[in-house]
Amino acid sequence: MKVWSRLAVVLVAAALAQRADAIPAFARKYGVSCSACHVAWPILNQVGQNFRDNGYRFKNGKDHPEAQRPEYVPLALRTTPAYQFTRTTNQPAGLAPTDPTAPDTRYPVVTRTGSVAPSGLDILTAGTISDNLSFLVVVSGFNPASPEAELESAWARLDDLAGTGWLNLKVGKFELDSPASAHRAISLLYNYAAYSPRFNGSAINLDFQENQYGFELDGHDARSATRYSLALVSAHDDPGSSGAFSSPFLYGHVQRSLELDNPILPWARLGVLGGIGWWPTEFETLGTAAPTGTALGTSAATSSPTPIAGTGRNHKNYYRAGADLSWILGYPSTPFFFTVAYMYGRESAGLAAGTDPTGTIDLSTQDNSFHGGFAELDWAPTINFVLFARYDGVRYATAPGDVDAGTLGVRYYLALGPRASMAVHAEVHADRNRGFDPVAGGPSWNGGDVNVQSALLGLDFAY
Repeated sequence: MKVWSRLAVVLVAAALAQRADAIPAFARKYGVSCSACHVAWPILNQVGQNFRDNGYRFKNGKDHPEAQRPEYVPLALRTTPAYQFTRTTNQPAGLAPTDPTAPDTRYPVVTRTGSVAPSGLDILTAGTISDNLSFLVVVSGFNPASPEAELESAWARLDDLAGTGWLNLKVGKFELDSPASAHRAISLLYNYAAYSPRFNGSAINLDFQENQYGFELDGHDARSATRYSLALVSAHDDPGSSGAFSSPFLYGHVQRSLELDNPILPWARLGVLGGIGWWPTEFETLGTAAPTGTALGTSAATSSPTPIAGTGRNHKNYYRAGADLSWILGYPSTPFFFTVAYMYGRESAGLAAGTDPTGTIDLSTQDNSFHGGFAELDWAPTINFVLFARYDGVRYATAPGDVDAGTLGVRYYLALGPRASMAVHAEVHADRNRGFDPVAGGPSWNGGDVNVQSALLGLDFAY
């Protein structure tokens, strides 16, 4: 079984940022500003949530492609050229001993990097094929670290099955319906840590920030005040288990919004979520036989069997559960927008391998669990200015990897219209990883904490 080291934190540099759902083509299609659907681009307001739930339709007679001018093409581009500085502590320098009994002569150093880099490019197209058929396709990449293009999202949806908005079926590669979208996050330096937990020694690589392959049945009332999503997907980084659906993860999310007759608290939304997955722990393998006459114990006689996809068996369960609460303080047009989310995860014994860093706990013999979440505030005192702040935290039952992270930022929109948008984006971030190194993707070399501080200044624009 392939063993993945835990990555408790995903540090997303601007050079690799993918924010796929801000599509000015919709504003051009309907002749409205981006602010019609966003608290602050790219965060959706209730109108934007309803538009998205409807399959990118306002249901105002302009949804069908034949209602548009012949030259209209639902195509958009997004990129974020920016300067980023990053400081990382407790990085190993020197020579690691080859003899495990020899003293370790490595020593800790601090790394500092800074550069201006293009963020790559998102090419987005989305909209309606007919009155009850919608789609989204996003191609991302073209950046220095990953110049090749990647099909980030590609799905089609049957809208209003049986004539009701409560039944819509999506098929393809899509983002799970989470408390806050990782693909519409306003921050660029750091994604939601609770979405990407990595248990020590675990084989599972499920990540709520990655788009999944599968089916989603969703529905909502007329204003999306009540909405649900039920998805069956092959979990991210699916190893290829046997069966009619490979390495399945069944996930559900329900939300209820309340419009309150209160000038201080005009709106609130509560949600609950949960999921169960099945991950294989045994595979048929294929190796290479040693040449005739090769002595046992030599490198030529050593075989490295490769697991065969589609043969995974002896599945073990893992779980996710949580809740989210969002609310607005003040006028909805210039709101204090709060979002708080909690997530709990558990993995059954047998899904991890190895021992903990102390060497005293056999990770394959016990369950493991985590508690995580975030609290975020987005404040838009004017239509072209927004301040944002977020705290992320994760705690594991078995060390290492606990995370505390803070992010502060500001955006000033130079343009926010029906044709295109551009914002000056400034952001700072700091995180502390207890006994874990997010650069190496595993326990730190000396068991100490690793602190990361980053700053970014750039232009985020979509056309």
